[in-house]
Amino acid sequence: MIGERIVNVIFDAGPLITACKFKVQGKPIIDYLSDKCRIMIAESVEEEVAILGARYADGIVAGKRIVKGEIQVSPLNRYQWQQIMANYALGKGEKDSMELCGQTDSGILITDDYLAFIVAVRLGLKTRMMPDLIVDFAEMNKLTVEVAASIIKAIQPRYQVGVIEHNLTRLREMK
Repeated sequence: MIGERIVNVIFDAGPLITACKFKVQGKPIIDYLSDKCRIMIAESVEEEVAILGARYADGIVAGKRIVKGEIQVSPLNRYQWQQIMANYALGKGEKDSMELCGQTDSGILITDDYLAFIVAVRLGLKTRMMPDLIVDFAEMNKLTVEVAASIIKAIQPRYQVGVIEHNLTRLREMK
């Protein structure tokens, strides 16, 4: 678990799409998260998910949450790792998400891209995959174990079996 206080959560495009695409009990997963933390995205992630992806259901959900202020689009103030990240095969959204996390107090990067995860850890950023964040929220009693398990099972198609089973095991250990 990252800590008892998760405040600013910076989503990369992949987990944002997942949170807006998959539902539990008829409700998009993003709605289970948005009242538990401040969800922040870089402008390039908004472009990728809510603008270019506006014809997809997940893009529509993201766009509505942005308009309602449940997802905060944050401009970058500086680029501190631009040269370092230039040597990695990362997309603009991944790079911008890492930069945003680096300039955000108590920021935790949520990425499902393995290379982005490794680079973020190497940069010293607090980094989690979305299934880990879900379990963290269950550990902090921000989600029930049952709802957390339902979310993990719903997003199962987006993750390797090991990631899903590891997190379901963590949830079973909480009962």
